[in-house]
Amino acid sequence: HKMQQVYENEISRMQDTIDNSSNSREVASASKRKEKLTKQLQETKEYDEKIAHLALARVPIDLDDGVKVNYEKVQTDRDGNKYDVLAKI
Repeated sequence: HKMQQVYENEISRMQDTIDNSSNSREVASASKRKEKLTKQLQETKEYDEKIAHLALARVPIDLDDGVKVNYEKVQTDRDGNKYDVLAKI
């Protein structure tokens, strides 16, 4: 996915900086940024898996049920497993 590719490219760029820089401050900054980006990349992958699973479940919603009920429905697969992918309301 597009965002994951952006993270991967930036992680690669940070690794190049770490490998090729002689400036310790720059290396430390790149290491810290790389660590943060790696965590964000992992988070996007986990989110993508959850969303894909829920989307493939094709759980029907009824607009007359209201937002709270439908929020629960779209975050619960057919087996009853709940995935917190939407903001709390």
